[in-house]
Amino acid sequence: MAAESGAFSYNDGSNRESLSAQIKDIDVLETHVSSTSASVPVTNKVHSWVIDPVTAQSAQAGTVELSDTTYAATDPTLLLNTTQVIEKGVAVAATNQNTDHAGFKDKWAREKTKKMKEWKNQLELSAVSGTLVSGTGTAARSMAGLRTFASTLVSVHGSGVSLTSAMLNTMLKEAWTAGSDHDTILVGAGLKQRISMFTQNTTQNIDADEFKSVGRIDVYQSDFGTQEVVKHRYVELDAVTANLVTYIKDFVYMGVMDEVHYEDRAKTGYYRKGAIVGEYTVEVKNEKAVGYYTLLK
Repeated sequence: MAAESGAFSYNDGSNRESLSAQIKDIDVLETHVSSTSASVPVTNKVHSWVIDPVTAQSAQAGTVELSDTTYAATDPTLLLNTTQVIEKGVAVAATNQNTDHAGFKDKWAREKTKKMKEWKNQLELSAVSGTLVSGTGTAARSMAGLRTFASTLVSVHGSGVSLTSAMLNTMLKEAWTAGSDHDTILVGAGLKQRISMFTQNTTQNIDADEFKSVGRIDVYQSDFGTQEVVKHRYVELDAVTANLVTYIKDFVYMGVMDEVHYEDRAKTGYYRKGAIVGEYTVEVKNEKAVGYYTLLK
């Protein structure tokens, strides 16, 4: 027998291949936002919520005696998002299911597990960087991601290699000035490396017991509070920009219209098929709870 046609050959055709019976997967999983956010029920594909801000005071003001005061109301604002149906299909031919496999016994069970992981990754990507599509005709609905809700705290800076502690402090200051104390920072790999180089917050040390060199920052102590720094795969979706998202964790919710589950699909041949499916959206309680900053790579 030959592992690959033309690659190897044996004089004795009865020779059995040497085949390892273990598979070591590398799971590219990213679920920080969708896993750490609280959930809220959703009852329609268009999900709305209200924000009613308290106006910050910028100057001292008094009222003249025996005169009427001024009356000005700030009306609430309506924010919305749409639900996104996420499906990951599973299909395994009966012959394939009945065949012996290296590394696993049940092909169907293995495919379901893999598709569940893919489903989680899709939810996370949409929850962080999704673009709102209302869905008309044959177009599928898609949710607006976390970073899309930033409107006040948005700016473009220079190259990502120029990111300094002072620049990051300025971004967090903008949030504080707007009335919000952001506690989480999402960054791609490049900006995460830059932040770990900030000498104001860390010195590279050697662990005497384990001889490990430690020189990273996962918690950033700024002038405007303490922030968790999370390296995230889906903050950057192109090769041009390096993006940085800051937000308040308690202001971000996952809206659930249909909890993720498995369901069988109609059998139409000599195979089994089904899908991992769920319908979700993102709710950001206040747009000032999110900051979105863009730097060139």
